[in-house]
Amino acid sequence: MTAPISNTPAAATPPATTGASTFGGTLGKNEFLKLLTTQLRYQDPMNPMDGSKMAADLAQFSGLEQLVNINESLATQKTEFNTMVQALNNAVAINTIGKSVVAQGDQVAVSADANGVMNGRAVADIATGGQATLKVLDAAGKEIASRPLGYVAAGDKKEFDLGSAATGLKEGSYTYRIEMTDSSGKTVPQTTYTVGRIDGISYDANGAVLTAGPLHISISKIVKILS
Repeated sequence: MTAPISNTPAAATPPATTGASTFGGTLGKNEFLKLLTTQLRYQDPMNPMDGSKMAADLAQFSGLEQLVNINESLATQKTEFNTMVQALNNAVAINTIGKSVVAQGDQVAVSADANGVMNGRAVADIATGGQATLKVLDAAGKEIASRPLGYVAAGDKKEFDLGSAATGLKEGSYTYRIEMTDSSGKTVPQTTYTVGRIDGISYDANGAVLTAGPLHISISKIVKILS
């Protein structure tokens, strides 16, 4: 049996949109304008879009365009600001060559002195006084040495030698922590710092990285430069 032929014309199909207007994409000002013009093109001529609704859509489009322009301007300013900060950090990094620095972190360099004795320098903020212990850790975070520091009073950036904790260690970079036993018997970790004399600079995606022997110190972590 032959299917009947319809004389009813097929309804016009709006063109498919591409790019950010597809499902899951971002509706930008260009996509918004395409949707609006497509709506006007395929509206029912016997029942056109209400004028007040069109005015509201146009006002929405204008507001969207302004927001997009502001966002683009802010993004440009942010890029320029980051570039300026990186340039300043690079200038500061060059001036640290040959100087000692104190930086946020828990690295410590172990090296031999003129007499072949292994040692290293650790610095910490002691928030609460008490009986303290300095502990040296390997690259895996395992404790490999420790030294009791006795009673340590509260104070900012106190310096400690590794002393006997460095005995038997090889030269290189380690991490450390200082644990304080307060008056209640609770063990409280203290804020530690990395100290070293800067002898070189390298660069990565985040900017300048200073080297102090085996230590690598980000310029952004420096809290003090010593003369």
